[in-house]
Amino acid sequence: MSTQPSSAGLVGALAGLLADVANRAGDGFSGIGLIICDAPERLPILPLRDSAPQLVTGDQLGGFLAAISQQAGPYHDGFHVLSSALNPLAIAQYFSPPIVRGIVLDRSRHFGGRYVAALFGSALPGVLATGIASRELGIAIFERGHEIWFGPAR
Repeated sequence: MSTQPSSAGLVGALAGLLADVANRAGDGFSGIGLIICDAPERLPILPLRDSAPQLVTGDQLGGFLAAISQQAGPYHDGFHVLSSALNPLAIAQYFSPPIVRGIVLDRSRHFGGRYVAALFGSALPGVLATGIASRELGIAIFERGHEIWFGPAR
């Protein structure tokens, strides 16, 4: 029996987590990018900092991610890697997935590099999903190179 949530369950949990983070973060919120992957050593990532904060799990995760997503803090930049059980594995990672040819971008939206990295990164082997949240764009979740969920951050 698998403890990994179904795709729909994972997407719902990720959307809820991103909304929780955005709602808790307040005015200093810089946005957030999450990668759901159980093998971060296989990702094209590089730590942006020499240190990492004390990691938390469970009910404290939303508050933890909101706290480190503050513009004034050292861990707000890059992506954070979470396991399929939504436990943090790596914080503040530069994420550089390859360009995926053939993906169509909706250029009517005001998106940036975090959005495109999450979209392309969701197509990598071992990546179950990626998600981002920002004040301007809202929440977007991706699987296998496709945006599968989009909505307001608050």
